[in-house]
Amino acid sequence: MLSTEKSIITKSYRASVSGILRLIRLGSITIFCTSLPVQALSMDEQRTRYEKAIAAVERNNVATFTQLKSELKGYPLYPYLDYREFMRGLSDAEVAEVEAFVGRYDSLPFKNTVRARYLNVLAARGEWTELLAFQTTLPRGESYQCQYYYAHSQAGDKALAMSGAKSLYLSGSSVDNACNKLFDELKDQGKLNNSLVLERMLLAFDNRNTSLIRYLNKQLTGSAKASGQQIIALYNKPQGVGDFAKKSKVTPFNQRLTRLSFERLARIKSKDAVAQFTRVVEGQHYKALERQEMADYVSSRLMSTDDKVLAKWRDKWLKQTANASLLERRIRVSLVEADWKGVEGWLNVLSEKDAKKLKWRYWRARVELEKGNKTLADQLFANMTGKRNFYSVAAAMHLEQPIDIPYQTTPLNVEALKPFNPALDRVAELLVLDKVVAAKREWQYLLQQADVEQKAMLAAFASESNWYHLSVQATIAGKLWGHLEYRFPVAHRWWFEFFSKERELPLTTLLALSRQESAFYTNAVSPVGARGLMQLMPATAKETSKKLGYRYLGKNTLSDPGINIRLGSGYLRMVLDRFDENRILAFAAYNAGPHRASRWLKKSDGNLDAIAFIEAIPFNETRGYVQNVLMYDIYYSKLLGQPLELLQEGELNRRY
Repeated sequence: MLSTEKSIITKSYRASVSGILRLIRLGSITIFCTSLPVQALSMDEQRTRYEKAIAAVERNNVATFTQLKSELKGYPLYPYLDYREFMRGLSDAEVAEVEAFVGRYDSLPFKNTVRARYLNVLAARGEWTELLAFQTTLPRGESYQCQYYYAHSQAGDKALAMSGAKSLYLSGSSVDNACNKLFDELKDQGKLNNSLVLERMLLAFDNRNTSLIRYLNKQLTGSAKASGQQIIALYNKPQGVGDFAKKSKVTPFNQRLTRLSFERLARIKSKDAVAQFTRVVEGQHYKALERQEMADYVSSRLMSTDDKVLAKWRDKWLKQTANASLLERRIRVSLVEADWKGVEGWLNVLSEKDAKKLKWRYWRARVELEKGNKTLADQLFANMTGKRNFYSVAAAMHLEQPIDIPYQTTPLNVEALKPFNPALDRVAELLVLDKVVAAKREWQYLLQQADVEQKAMLAAFASESNWYHLSVQATIAGKLWGHLEYRFPVAHRWWFEFFSKERELPLTTLLALSRQESAFYTNAVSPVGARGLMQLMPATAKETSKKLGYRYLGKNTLSDPGINIRLGSGYLRMVLDRFDENRILAFAAYNAGPHRASRWLKKSDGNLDAIAFIEAIPFNETRGYVQNVLMYDIYYSKLLGQPLELLQEGELNRRY
């Protein structure tokens, strides 16, 4: 089944490009094949030779590579062959040669790779003057910055070098080994002293990096050793922070150490932090703003407390805070408790700027509705409608008005894309060769060079070419929020329609969830390892496969659209079955896990309506996820000419 599905996907890519080439022949598009190959080779023959050339250079078969390269001078991906050849000799290249090569390929993304690797070459050679001539500004990346500052040190600019060395040294994490020589210089200049080591120990404390704290402590000398031991003692037992604050001299160092220790205590046992708060802030003479920030830190740990004394302490400080994030969390606490008076009270604490946000205008209207002021509530709801926003649509739902989604489009004008012809050639070829990562890199680099109007045209071109993820990326880069057809392409339609029928799931829902999960990037891998269009964890994919009776061949197959949609739609169907077809709960479960969705449902205990339950979800990511997928479902319904609704009857009428 895997090989069959892979074959279909490959044919889909080729069919997409063939369609564009057909438009070229008809004169509709004049983007691709702007220069002809020297040899009279067909595109398929050129692709075959290109892949053979890449294989040859990777096997170090220079003769074969050189021969094949000479036959492909007109092929769109020829610059990549030039790049491979140039990189082979980079260690022996002179600055002028590198500058010339980078200048020749200034519009290609590998330019930055060449420059970065050549910095390593110059550093390895010890050619510091040449390095500074080549790299005239501070580069990105820790190791390159270390080389840059060390080069300045060797060139005689000790002041700049030592300033840079200090900034790199003062990190709460380990620093790249490329910085060792620079730090040795810092030490030789007498600037890597106890004071600097202690300052870095506090950064490591803040970063919860125990190994670095211990490593740095060993470097202290003389009387500074006592300060190092004090840092370690408070890190291990922050319960002693009150005594330390009262007994220690008020200095910037002691204030910083006290605050870090107090925050650590708050993370370990918030109740103890509350008990020691007064001694801590008075002992080190913190100003009002710092006291509030420290109280805010503890309050953030007490949002779900059932202890009335702690809750009272928390609320006393929150009434004085300017921290909008904490106030929003406090409003949600009142929502979970169905405490509408509390919701109103905390809305009143918001700043004027925050109170104007659609989200809080919606909840202000809901408060009035709960108080029986329907006329005022309807007026507030009416002032919110007609926007591409979850709360605007929710307001229309309350008013029983049709959902209005603002919409715009930019027709494709290929003339405007002429400056980008070579790059578009390369993107097309990379996609035909299934080099999706490289195609995405080219596209991102292309978007960086385009203005807003060009980004809109590139989005239109990608949409017409069925480059689904690239179309989405262009709308994000250009902030083209009203261009729904480009932001929300009907991607991989055959697969989604097939499994929509197979799983009895709305096509719009499958598209909406996949758009949220991956923006239709087939090779997407999340930080925790979720993969593909519907972002499946390998363990979930394996378990779902067993339940579906499908042979699962490992995580690498999850980049295949057919396999990913098969398993993702199967898992979504199971989650919907578990939660009685309720999309709110199913989307929350898909993002955060079914056990969390069940726990949140138990906590709200039937006190909430659908919108209030969504608002009360404690995870920012999951709350936004549920709202987004519901809205994306509406967008896809609009694009596909289907009725628009935010919630289904069962979702709307249920108590949560």
